[in-house]
Amino acid sequence: MSRNLQTSNMYLPKKLKIFFIFFSIIFFEAQKSWSLENKILFKVDNEIITTIDIYEEIKFLKTFNPEMNNLSETEIFEISKNSILRERIKKLEIMKFVKELEINEKFILKFIKGKYSKIGLNSLENFQNYLKENNLDFEVVKEKFTIEIIWRDLIYQKFNDKVIINREKIKNEILQNPIKENQKELLLSEIIFNATNKIDYENKYEEILKDIEKLGFKKTALIHSNSDTATSGGLIGWIKENNLNQNIRTILSKLKIGQISKPIRTSGGFIILKIEDEKKYKSTFNLDDKIAEVIKFKTDDQLNQFSNMYFNKIKKDLTIYGL
Repeated sequence: MSRNLQTSNMYLPKKLKIFFIFFSIIFFEAQKSWSLENKILFKVDNEIITTIDIYEEIKFLKTFNPEMNNLSETEIFEISKNSILRERIKKLEIMKFVKELEINEKFILKFIKGKYSKIGLNSLENFQNYLKENNLDFEVVKEKFTIEIIWRDLIYQKFNDKVIINREKIKNEILQNPIKENQKELLLSEIIFNATNKIDYENKYEEILKDIEKLGFKKTALIHSNSDTATSGGLIGWIKENNLNQNIRTILSKLKIGQISKPIRTSGGFIILKIEDEKKYKSTFNLDDKIAEVIKFKTDDQLNQFSNMYFNKIKKDLTIYGL
Protein backbone atom coordinates (compact mmCIF):
# COMPACT_ATOMS: atom_id res chain seq x y z
CA MET A 1 0.00 0.00 0.00
CA SER A 2 1.36 3.43 -0.95
CA ARG A 3 1.72 6.22 1.54
CA ASN A 4 3.04 9.77 1.59
CA LEU A 5 6.59 10.25 2.84
CA GLN A 6 8.24 13.33 4.28
CA THR A 7 11.62 13.98 2.62
CA SER A 8 13.06 16.32 5.25
CA ASN A 9 16.56 15.55 6.53
CA MET A 10 15.53 13.54 9.57
CA TYR A 11 16.22 9.97 10.61
CA LEU A 12 14.10 7.17 9.19
CA PRO A 13 10.42 7.31 10.13
CA LYS A 14 9.23 4.20 12.00
CA LYS A 15 7.22 2.92 9.04
CA LEU A 16 10.31 3.09 6.86
CA LYS A 17 12.46 0.97 9.15
CA ILE A 18 11.24 -2.25 7.58
CA PHE A 19 12.37 -0.78 4.26
CA PHE A 20 15.78 -0.04 5.65
CA ILE A 21 16.18 -3.51 7.14
CA PHE A 22 15.35 -4.99 3.74
CA PHE A 23 17.63 -2.59 1.92
CA SER A 24 20.44 -3.01 4.44
CA ILE A 25 20.47 -6.77 3.92
CA ILE A 26 20.46 -6.69 0.13
CA PHE A 27 22.79 -3.71 -0.25
CA PHE A 28 25.45 -4.21 2.37
CA GLU A 29 25.63 -7.94 1.67
CA ALA A 30 25.73 -7.15 -2.04
CA GLN A 31 28.94 -5.19 -1.51
CA LYS A 32 30.58 -8.50 -0.65
CA SER A 33 29.11 -10.50 -3.52
CA TRP A 34 28.97 -7.67 -6.10
CA SER A 35 25.34 -8.46 -6.95
CA LEU A 36 22.31 -6.38 -6.09
CA GLU A 37 18.64 -7.17 -6.62
CA ASN A 38 16.89 -4.13 -8.06
CA LYS A 39 13.74 -3.20 -6.11
CA ILE A 40 11.59 -0.07 -6.22
CA LEU A 41 11.91 1.83 -2.94
CA PHE A 42 10.31 5.21 -3.66
CA LYS A 43 8.26 6.94 -6.30
CA VAL A 44 8.29 10.71 -6.94
CA ASP A 45 5.31 11.33 -9.22
CA ASN A 46 6.27 9.09 -12.17
CA GLU A 47 9.97 8.85 -11.25
CA ILE A 48 10.96 5.65 -9.48
CA ILE A 49 13.93 5.27 -7.14
CA THR A 50 15.35 1.78 -6.80
CA THR A 51 17.90 -0.02 -4.69
CA ILE A 52 20.37 0.42 -7.56
CA ASP A 53 19.77 4.20 -7.50
CA ILE A 54 20.49 4.30 -3.77
CA TYR A 55 23.55 2.09 -4.26
CA GLU A 56 24.92 4.44 -6.96
CA GLU A 57 24.16 7.50 -4.83
CA ILE A 58 26.04 6.00 -1.88
CA LYS A 59 29.07 5.41 -4.12
CA PHE A 60 28.85 8.97 -5.44
CA LEU A 61 28.56 10.57 -2.01
CA LYS A 62 31.32 8.44 -0.50
CA THR A 63 33.63 9.41 -3.37
CA PHE A 64 33.37 13.07 -2.38
CA ASN A 65 32.89 12.45 1.36
CA PRO A 66 35.14 9.55 2.50
CA GLU A 67 34.19 10.22 6.13
CA MET A 68 30.79 8.66 5.34
CA ASN A 69 32.52 5.30 5.77
CA ASN A 70 32.51 6.00 9.50
CA LEU A 71 28.73 6.44 9.66
CA SER A 72 26.19 3.76 10.53
CA GLU A 73 24.26 1.95 7.80
CA THR A 74 21.09 3.80 8.85
CA GLU A 75 22.78 7.18 8.50
CA ILE A 76 24.32 6.29 5.13
CA PHE A 77 20.94 5.16 3.83
CA GLU A 78 19.20 8.30 5.10
CA ILE A 79 21.80 10.66 3.60
CA SER A 80 21.67 8.88 0.25
CA LYS A 81 17.87 8.75 0.24
CA ASN A 82 17.63 12.50 0.91
CA SER A 83 20.27 13.27 -1.71
CA ILE A 84 18.69 11.23 -4.53
CA LEU A 85 15.20 12.52 -3.69
CA ARG A 86 16.46 16.09 -3.83
CA GLU A 87 18.09 15.48 -7.21
CA ARG A 88 15.01 13.76 -8.70
CA ILE A 89 12.69 16.52 -7.49
CA LYS A 90 14.93 19.13 -9.11
CA LYS A 91 15.13 17.12 -12.31
CA LEU A 92 11.33 16.82 -12.49
CA GLU A 93 10.98 20.57 -12.13
CA ILE A 94 13.74 21.30 -14.65
CA MET A 95 12.14 19.04 -17.28
CA LYS A 96 9.04 21.24 -17.22
CA PHE A 97 11.14 23.95 -18.87
CA VAL A 98 13.69 22.09 -21.01
CA LYS A 99 13.48 19.11 -23.36
CA GLU A 100 16.92 17.69 -22.60
CA LEU A 101 19.61 18.06 -19.95
CA GLU A 102 22.12 19.87 -22.14
CA ILE A 103 24.67 22.51 -21.29
CA ASN A 104 27.71 24.13 -22.89
CA GLU A 105 30.61 21.64 -22.70
CA LYS A 106 33.20 24.24 -21.67
CA PHE A 107 30.93 25.47 -18.89
CA ILE A 108 30.27 22.01 -17.44
CA LEU A 109 33.98 21.15 -17.56
CA LYS A 110 34.80 24.36 -15.71
CA PHE A 111 32.20 23.45 -13.08
CA ILE A 112 33.62 19.92 -12.78
CA LYS A 113 37.11 21.38 -12.33
CA GLY A 114 35.85 23.30 -9.32
CA LYS A 115 34.48 20.05 -7.90
CA TYR A 116 37.58 17.89 -8.35
CA SER A 117 39.87 20.69 -7.15
CA LYS A 118 38.10 20.54 -3.78
CA ILE A 119 39.14 16.90 -3.33
CA GLY A 120 42.77 17.58 -4.21
CA LEU A 121 42.84 16.54 -7.88
CA ASN A 122 44.53 18.70 -10.50
CA SER A 123 43.30 17.43 -13.88
CA LEU A 124 40.23 16.03 -15.60
CA GLU A 125 42.13 12.85 -16.43
CA ASN A 126 43.01 12.32 -12.77
CA PHE A 127 39.36 12.92 -11.85
CA GLN A 128 38.13 10.39 -14.42
CA ASN A 129 40.62 7.82 -13.11
CA TYR A 130 39.52 8.58 -9.56
CA LEU A 131 35.90 7.91 -10.54
CA LYS A 132 36.89 4.61 -12.19
CA GLU A 133 38.68 3.53 -9.02
CA ASN A 134 35.43 4.16 -7.16
CA ASN A 135 33.31 2.33 -9.77
CA LEU A 136 31.60 5.51 -10.95
CA ASP A 137 30.79 6.39 -14.56
CA PHE A 138 32.01 9.84 -15.61
CA GLU A 139 28.93 10.50 -17.77
CA VAL A 140 26.61 9.71 -14.85
CA VAL A 141 28.51 12.09 -12.57
CA LYS A 142 28.52 14.69 -15.34
CA GLU A 143 24.72 14.49 -15.59
CA LYS A 144 24.38 14.98 -11.83
CA PHE A 145 26.47 18.15 -12.06
CA THR A 146 24.47 19.26 -15.11
CA ILE A 147 21.24 19.03 -13.09
CA GLU A 148 22.88 21.18 -10.41
CA ILE A 149 23.91 23.84 -12.95
CA ILE A 150 20.56 23.96 -14.76
CA TRP A 151 18.76 24.20 -11.41
CA ARG A 152 20.85 27.25 -10.51
CA ASP A 153 20.05 28.79 -13.90
CA LEU A 154 16.34 28.08 -13.37
CA ILE A 155 16.45 29.83 -9.99
CA TYR A 156 18.23 32.79 -11.58
CA GLN A 157 15.62 33.07 -14.34
CA LYS A 158 12.73 32.87 -11.88
CA PHE A 159 14.01 35.05 -9.06
CA ASN A 160 16.74 37.39 -10.27
CA ASP A 161 14.22 40.23 -10.67
CA LYS A 162 13.15 39.69 -7.04
CA VAL A 163 16.66 40.17 -5.67
CA ILE A 164 16.81 43.41 -3.70
CA ILE A 165 20.09 45.29 -4.01
CA ASN A 166 20.58 48.89 -2.88
CA ARG A 167 23.79 50.00 -4.55
CA GLU A 168 23.86 53.36 -2.78
CA LYS A 169 23.44 51.73 0.62
CA ILE A 170 26.25 49.29 -0.14
CA LYS A 171 28.47 52.17 -1.25
CA ASN A 172 27.78 54.13 1.96
CA GLU A 173 28.46 51.07 4.14
CA ILE A 174 31.80 50.55 2.42
CA LEU A 175 32.78 54.19 2.84
CA GLN A 176 31.70 54.21 6.50
CA ASN A 177 33.84 51.14 7.22
CA PRO A 178 37.28 51.90 5.78
CA ILE A 179 38.98 48.86 4.25
CA LYS A 180 42.10 47.94 6.18
CA GLU A 181 45.13 46.69 4.33
CA ASN A 182 44.99 43.30 6.08
CA GLN A 183 41.52 41.80 5.78
CA LYS A 184 40.07 38.58 7.16
CA GLU A 185 38.70 35.76 5.01
CA LEU A 186 36.64 32.97 6.58
CA LEU A 187 36.23 29.36 5.52
CA LEU A 188 32.61 28.64 6.39
CA SER A 189 30.33 25.61 6.54
CA GLU A 190 26.58 25.62 7.01
CA ILE A 191 23.60 23.58 8.08
CA ILE A 192 20.24 24.89 6.88
CA PHE A 193 17.00 23.56 8.32
CA ASN A 194 13.34 24.52 8.26
CA ALA A 195 10.81 24.54 11.06
CA THR A 196 7.05 24.98 11.00
CA ASN A 197 6.68 26.22 14.58
CA LYS A 198 8.60 26.84 17.80
CA ILE A 199 8.37 23.24 19.03
CA ASP A 200 9.50 21.91 15.65
CA TYR A 201 12.40 24.39 15.69
CA GLU A 202 13.49 23.39 19.20
CA ASN A 203 13.29 19.65 18.43
CA LYS A 204 15.28 19.94 15.19
CA TYR A 205 17.89 22.23 16.71
CA GLU A 206 18.33 19.90 19.68
CA GLU A 207 18.75 16.89 17.38
CA ILE A 208 21.27 18.75 15.21
CA LEU A 209 23.31 19.81 18.26
CA LYS A 210 23.38 16.23 19.56
CA ASP A 211 24.60 14.94 16.21
CA ILE A 212 27.24 17.67 15.92
CA GLU A 213 28.58 16.59 19.31
CA LYS A 214 28.41 12.90 18.37
CA LEU A 215 29.38 12.94 14.67
CA GLY A 216 30.94 16.33 13.97
CA PHE A 217 29.63 19.20 11.85
CA LYS A 218 30.36 17.74 8.40
CA LYS A 219 28.58 14.44 8.96
CA THR A 220 25.67 16.25 10.61
CA ALA A 221 25.34 18.53 7.57
CA LEU A 222 25.21 15.43 5.34
CA ILE A 223 22.32 14.09 7.43
CA HIS A 224 20.30 17.20 8.28
CA SER A 225 21.04 20.15 5.99
CA ASN A 226 18.47 21.26 3.40
CA SER A 227 21.09 23.20 1.47
CA ASP A 228 22.73 22.15 -1.79
CA THR A 229 26.00 22.21 0.17
CA ALA A 230 24.81 19.19 2.19
CA THR A 231 26.47 16.71 -0.21
CA SER A 232 29.83 18.38 0.48
CA GLY A 233 29.35 18.30 4.25
CA GLY A 234 27.97 21.84 4.34
CA LEU A 235 31.14 23.47 3.04
CA ILE A 236 30.44 26.93 1.58
CA GLY A 237 34.04 27.99 0.91
CA TRP A 238 36.18 31.05 1.59
CA ILE A 239 34.23 34.27 2.10
CA LYS A 240 35.62 37.73 2.74
CA GLU A 241 34.38 38.93 6.11
CA ASN A 242 33.46 42.37 4.79
CA ASN A 243 31.09 40.83 2.23
CA LEU A 244 28.89 39.35 4.93
CA ASN A 245 25.88 41.32 6.12
CA GLN A 246 26.31 43.20 9.38
CA ASN A 247 24.22 40.79 11.46
CA ILE A 248 26.15 37.67 10.40
CA ARG A 249 29.46 39.54 10.60
CA THR A 250 28.68 40.52 14.22
CA ILE A 251 27.71 36.96 15.14
CA LEU A 252 30.82 35.42 13.56
CA SER A 253 33.13 38.03 15.10
CA LYS A 254 32.39 36.42 18.48
CA LEU A 255 33.37 32.95 17.32
CA LYS A 256 36.76 31.29 17.11
CA ILE A 257 37.92 28.72 14.56
CA GLY A 258 35.98 25.48 15.09
CA GLN A 259 33.04 27.13 16.84
CA ILE A 260 29.46 27.24 15.55
CA SER A 261 26.78 29.90 15.64
CA LYS A 262 23.28 29.60 16.99
CA PRO A 263 20.60 29.31 14.27
CA ILE A 264 20.24 32.52 12.27
CA ARG A 265 16.84 33.14 10.72
CA THR A 266 16.79 33.81 6.97
CA SER A 267 14.03 33.84 4.36
CA GLY A 268 15.16 30.34 3.34
CA GLY A 269 15.03 28.84 6.83
CA PHE A 270 17.46 28.70 9.74
CA ILE A 271 21.21 28.58 9.14
CA ILE A 272 23.92 27.36 11.52
CA LEU A 273 27.41 28.52 10.54
CA LYS A 274 30.79 27.08 11.50
CA ILE A 275 34.15 28.81 11.09
CA GLU A 276 36.42 26.11 9.68
CA ASP A 277 39.44 28.35 9.25
CA GLU A 278 40.45 31.95 8.67
CA LYS A 279 43.26 33.80 6.97
CA LYS A 280 44.45 37.32 6.29
CA TYR A 281 44.82 38.84 2.86
CA LYS A 282 46.10 42.17 1.62
CA SER A 283 43.36 44.32 0.21
CA THR A 284 43.85 46.77 -2.65
CA PHE A 285 40.90 49.12 -2.43
CA ASN A 286 38.95 50.14 -5.50
CA LEU A 287 35.46 51.43 -4.68
CA ASP A 288 33.74 50.26 -7.88
CA ASP A 289 35.32 46.80 -7.68
CA LYS A 290 34.36 46.47 -4.03
CA ILE A 291 30.77 47.52 -4.71
CA ALA A 292 30.54 44.95 -7.54
CA GLU A 293 32.00 42.24 -5.29
CA VAL A 294 29.49 42.91 -2.49
CA ILE A 295 26.59 43.07 -4.95
CA LYS A 296 27.55 39.67 -6.39
CA PHE A 297 27.83 38.14 -2.93
CA LYS A 298 24.46 39.54 -1.78
CA THR A 299 22.81 38.48 -5.05
CA ASP A 300 24.13 34.91 -4.74
CA ASP A 301 23.06 34.79 -1.09
CA GLN A 302 19.49 35.87 -1.89
CA LEU A 303 19.27 33.46 -4.84
CA ASN A 304 20.37 30.60 -2.56
CA GLN A 305 17.56 31.50 -0.18
CA PHE A 306 15.08 31.61 -3.07
CA SER A 307 16.40 28.20 -4.17
CA ASN A 308 15.64 26.66 -0.77
CA MET A 309 12.19 28.27 -0.63
CA TYR A 310 11.30 27.15 -4.17
CA PHE A 311 12.55 23.61 -3.58
CA ASN A 312 10.54 23.29 -0.37
CA LYS A 313 7.44 24.50 -2.19
CA ILE A 314 7.67 22.06 -5.10
CA LYS A 315 8.56 19.21 -2.74
CA LYS A 316 5.43 19.96 -0.72
CA ASP A 317 3.30 19.88 -3.89
CA LEU A 318 4.70 16.54 -5.08
CA THR A 319 3.40 13.11 -4.13
CA ILE A 320 6.23 10.98 -2.83
CA TYR A 321 5.46 7.33 -2.15
CA GLY A 322 7.28 4.51 -0.47
CA LEU A 323 6.22 1.25 -2.11
